[in-house]
Amino acid sequence: MRALYERIALFYYALATIFLMVLALVLLGLAVWELVVAFRAGEVLDVLDSAGLVIVGFAIVETSKFIAEEEIFRQKELRSAVEARRSLTKFVSIIVIAISLEALVMTFETGRTDISHALYPAGLFAAAMFALLALGAFQWLSSRIAAPPEDAEEHGEDAMDHHGAEREEGEKGGSR
Repeated sequence: MRALYERIALFYYALATIFLMVLALVLLGLAVWELVVAFRAGEVLDVLDSAGLVIVGFAIVETSKFIAEEEIFRQKELRSAVEARRSLTKFVSIIVIAISLEALVMTFETGRTDISHALYPAGLFAAAMFALLALGAFQWLSSRIAAPPEDAEEHGEDAMDHHGAEREEGEKGGSR
């Protein structure tokens, strides 16, 4: 039964990844279309709409790539605390980049149209920076937890974290 579930889950992840990639390509096509229409009409501000579509498409592609790497290509049984930290870092970084780019586009757009609407892009950018700070705090705290105790080298435990999982390359060999 477990093997059946694994195959169904793998099929779903593969299908979802393909769907997200197609969706991103459709958004890219729509962005190009909006760009052409904006230039023909002489509407420079509509160019920013196409940039927003490209940014959303970027986030979708990165999310699709993340799902493929984490759920399709990687052996789930071999995960450690370090790998989980890397995966979460990568995923949150994708979100922070996409939100920051969208906030930047919206800032330009509101700066040219109605400055009274600038509160939303500023809030969006603040949320992205909060997510970045939270990621940094998570990284710092999780690296402190995974660090070996002071006497671990004496007991030959310098290449393992507290959960028995192998630590990152840069942390091996006692270089802390």
